[in-house]
Amino acid sequence: MKTFKLVMCAITLFALFAFFGTVRAMDVGDYNTVTLTKSSDPAPYCPATKISDNDRCMSCHTMMMENGKPKFGLMEIPLSANFSERPSVLDIVQEGDEVVGRVEIGGTGGYALRAIADYYYTRPELKTLIMELQTPGGSVMDAWKAVGVIREMQSRGIVIKVRCYGIAASAGVILLVAVDIGVRTVSELAEVMMHLVWTFTMFDLKTPDTAEDQAATLKHLQENINKFLLSRSKMTKEQLNECIYKKDYWMTGAEAVKFGLADKML
Repeated sequence: MKTFKLVMCAITLFALFAFFGTVRAMDVGDYNTVTLTKSSDPAPYCPATKISDNDRCMSCHTMMMENGKPKFGLMEIPLSANFSERPSVLDIVQEGDEVVGRVEIGGTGGYALRAIADYYYTRPELKTLIMELQTPGGSVMDAWKAVGVIREMQSRGIVIKVRCYGIAASAGVILLVAVDIGVRTVSELAEVMMHLVWTFTMFDLKTPDTAEDQAATLKHLQENINKFLLSRSKMTKEQLNECIYKKDYWMTGAEAVKFGLADKML
């Protein structure tokens, strides 16, 4: 009797190994190519996570039985999501049916966005980042870094949205217009400010030549900013010049939408 039980157990285990070693293209809801393979087979490729390591499969997938068949899907992201590597400036929140990241940008955000991008690349379940602008501006060079990181994230399929409830001024306008047209929103009473690029030094002696060099550099920087703003808005060159050649040109969120610096009201 004992021998019979051992034989039956062996047959059952053999059947289970045979089944799980050869199952392919299981029902995975929106993801239809999650697979199980024998160790001798080529590594599988998961379209949801871009992971090809069998040992890591269950780090982001979960399995349940449905009608006698295993069914795979992505685990729900907990709203707390307090992973040790998560940048402190990034919150994980629920937006409708989606779990998204949200960051408030108080300057020009280059370094914060770099850390957030690196975090997103290790969390492929995060598909959307919301940037809330509350910025008086800052370094133009750091703003260009932020634009570069935004474009890098977009090239990886990450959607980045901008919201401005209060202020986007000076170099902060670069961030307002940087993301995809259609997802840039402002409050009706938000303030958007534009002006010429400027620098300030105290008690710094300059020769006429150095003053001319500095003027040429500032002209180059301003032309680069203007070209970017014109490509991301409905403003004409004449309208832009009229705004920036005033000391500071302030506009409401409604006027920013009119100029195409933003797309719609919050």
